[in-house]
Amino acid sequence: MKDIDSTNQVFANVIADNLIYADKTKHVWELAKTKKAYFLSRPRRFGKSLLLSTIAALFKGPSDPEQNPQGLFKGLWISGEDASYDFNDTYPVIYISMSTANYSPEIVASDIQRKLRVVANSYGISLTDDSPQTMLNSLILDLKSKYYKNIVLLIDEYDDPVSSVISDIDLAKKNSDILRGFYSILKENQPNFRFVMLTGVTRYELLWQSGVLNHLFDLTMSKKRADICGFTYEEFDKCFADRFQITMEKFKEQGYLEENSGIAEFREAIFNKYDGYSWDGKTRVLNPFSLLNAFENEELISYWATLEPSTKILNAVMSKNPLGLTTDKLRNLSYDSIYSISDINSMTPIPALFQTGYLTIDKIITSKDNLYYSFKTPNNEIKTAFWKEFSSCLYKFLDFDIDKLDLKTDFIEAVIAEDSTKLSILIDSFFGAIPASLHIPQESYYHSVLYGYLNGLINIEALPEIPGADGTPDILCVIGDDLYVIVELKFKDPKTHPAKVSRKTKTAMEKLAISALETIDAKSYLRPYLAKAKKILKLGLGVYGRGRVMAILENEEQARARVKLMAKRSSGASFNITSPNTSSNK
Repeated sequence: MKDIDSTNQVFANVIADNLIYADKTKHVWELAKTKKAYFLSRPRRFGKSLLLSTIAALFKGPSDPEQNPQGLFKGLWISGEDASYDFNDTYPVIYISMSTANYSPEIVASDIQRKLRVVANSYGISLTDDSPQTMLNSLILDLKSKYYKNIVLLIDEYDDPVSSVISDIDLAKKNSDILRGFYSILKENQPNFRFVMLTGVTRYELLWQSGVLNHLFDLTMSKKRADICGFTYEEFDKCFADRFQITMEKFKEQGYLEENSGIAEFREAIFNKYDGYSWDGKTRVLNPFSLLNAFENEELISYWATLEPSTKILNAVMSKNPLGLTTDKLRNLSYDSIYSISDINSMTPIPALFQTGYLTIDKIITSKDNLYYSFKTPNNEIKTAFWKEFSSCLYKFLDFDIDKLDLKTDFIEAVIAEDSTKLSILIDSFFGAIPASLHIPQESYYHSVLYGYLNGLINIEALPEIPGADGTPDILCVIGDDLYVIVELKFKDPKTHPAKVSRKTKTAMEKLAISALETIDAKSYLRPYLAKAKKILKLGLGVYGRGRVMAILENEEQARARVKLMAKRSSGASFNITSPNTSSNK
């Protein structure tokens, strides 16, 4: 059984210490055969550093000249007959990380200089103090002159001095200027390079403009490299199978799994929590950092989503206008709209959230000469972090103090009492507190705001658009361990928005709410939860105009009565619908 160390990103240490390692050397071999300059974007803690460390070890060769040339790669794919790789074909390697402990421009510049001196000293070369780009240029030329070989340049976290201070626009721009200067000499040194690769989180167009980095071949969306980082299902089974049983028992002890769960349920729990990342819409990989931590700590909790740098970017993007991020904006987007962040000051949500790992590609649709991308949150770990941050930003943006709104327990009490009137008042009051100028006349807007509202409440687990065999309800609310509420919302935008709720408006809201309930019935949204929940309720919401809301909450008995009344209506019999403004307990 191999050991686990989720913090170790040095290839030599991972192999020497017999740690779990997903063999990515076929990818490394295919890239190493070329003489291109590459760029790869992946979220933080997703294996980029280990990938670059592997490439560095391959090109540098063993530190001991008496050692077998295969060195650390013995037993890996690249050492096999299919690769026939010449391990004696080594090159000088410049490998640095741009991450630092302090992100003031002066510290960023001096830290780059220090790291270049460390590399130079390891090759017996002295560098004079100068600008970072001049020192890098000197190091490249000195190494080529000394070894009569071209240079391998590997830069990890190329964007870190910008991404880590993204909430401070002025500081981010200053650091961006330093990086532009540093990277400006890469293109002119192309004849001196054997191989170049930069990795990072975010592709800032500012660093690609004016020819600074536009010669790099971008691997991020490459179908061939979709699984270059992260664990595929096959790698998961190969690397962790000998730990399945003992870890599964630990999960049972802690309540993450039922006592009668088997390996299939164990794998499903792991996948639901950490799987789902995709850069081609087909290949899915598990988050390596979370996966390693889960097996190392034997706890099925969130790991990656609690990383401080990641939450900084999430907050910076979401806090500008959470109301602008509606579910319809995650569908059918062009390549340019999802991958380019042209200006630090105008960072838009979708490309930022995709590149940082909070959204992933759901599917890609080919249409004529273009590709269109749809996105989703990859797994439950990210869904929880993403929507909790959305809720927090929503309340701050609207200047709501949830502790003073008396909504925390009122909503749950109204659901338990099956009180449609109170639910109508609570939700209507929330929508009504949003300034008219911020309302967007789209159903997806109300979905997002409602979801943010529900997620801000305690003791409620609100899950958006969970697919079932027969369809996808708008929201699933889980209260406690056994009360499930299926929520469906229907919206209509009238031409006029009366200041007061008239009888006509109430009728319109009622019809919309009943239509929502009919959708729940017609698409069997309750079906996936019948075996899990002790009680299931249906909540139909009719939203008419600027946030005018009527809620109808039904149990199964009430649903049957409604269907019976609808049947009478269709046969021509007269009847009256029980008003949702009276308690549904009657």
